[in-house]
Amino acid sequence: MDGADLAAAAVDAVARAAAAATTAAGGAAGGMVIDLVRGRLRDVAQGEEAVSEVERTPDDSDARSRLREKLSEVLAEDPAFAAYLASVLAPPKPTEQPTNVDGISIDRGGRARGTFVLGNQAVTKIRKGDPGALVAVVAVVVVLALAVYGLARLATGDEGAPVPGAGHRVTVLKDTATVKAIAPDLHAMPTGWTSTSTTSLASGGEACSEMSEKQQCAGILSVAQSAFHNPYDQSASFAVIACASADDAQRVYDDIEQRMGRKSESKPLAIPAFGDQAYALELSKGEGQAFVRVGTVVAAVREEGANDDYEVATLEVLAQMVAERAQEAQDGHTPTARAQAT
Repeated sequence: MDGADLAAAAVDAVARAAAAATTAAGGAAGGMVIDLVRGRLRDVAQGEEAVSEVERTPDDSDARSRLREKLSEVLAEDPAFAAYLASVLAPPKPTEQPTNVDGISIDRGGRARGTFVLGNQAVTKIRKGDPGALVAVVAVVVVLALAVYGLARLATGDEGAPVPGAGHRVTVLKDTATVKAIAPDLHAMPTGWTSTSTTSLASGGEACSEMSEKQQCAGILSVAQSAFHNPYDQSASFAVIACASADDAQRVYDDIEQRMGRKSESKPLAIPAFGDQAYALELSKGEGQAFVRVGTVVAAVREEGANDDYEVATLEVLAQMVAERAQEAQDGHTPTARAQAT
């Protein structure tokens, strides 16, 4: 459908959801469209107001016309968003199996944030506490969005995510350049993120100075760090710790987990078991941290959001990305796992 038809279909979906005139499944999809449209029109003059007006008076033809006009302008300027919106509005195909996608894919739709696809599970990134946070776990997103919206996947080669006992190697990384390559650079982050500092690398005694707890220094060969920020006031930072053995990495990981667990304000978070071990916690309403151990490497990821709205989905995706990069390095490959939105 062209831009005008797509805008009309989206406005109809917003109105139907607002009027609660759809089935449970249709209402969920309609709610997702409302989030998508509102998020995309947030930076357009009177855009959010146009959405709210249709929500208040879904049968008002003038209100629908105003929203349709605003949305048509955006769709003409943003073909990527138009394609993604079309995929969400497309009817599901129940007889078609969801596409099995290795690694992680990310797109830039959603409520001003985006949608992650981890393996064959779709997770819509929206603010913590919003209803329907898993609305995007529907077949149409998995089956259609990857093809239509052009989502870029976190490229992980043919082996997929690190899985203990799946033939991956445990290697001591003495080459500091390899350790530095594990820390994500700008090319490993989604489109829209910017570097807030160049990737740093410390080895030997300098690596020890990077650790807040000096007792963790034994067995640490080098530490690489990088940090990023995006237009939605989210920030992410990474620390990659290369150890002299898997036992040293285990000890460092255990020390970090115990130390962080003692923080009275922290709250454990449930995340998948990336690499050999993974642990995450919420330090505040605006900050979460995740730690992974992959062979001889321990990596820490911190994700923060403005207005107390950091996103667990973001934290999980970034933790999996750095875990995959650590495994790639130990397998003798250049780390290529990335999140590149197109």
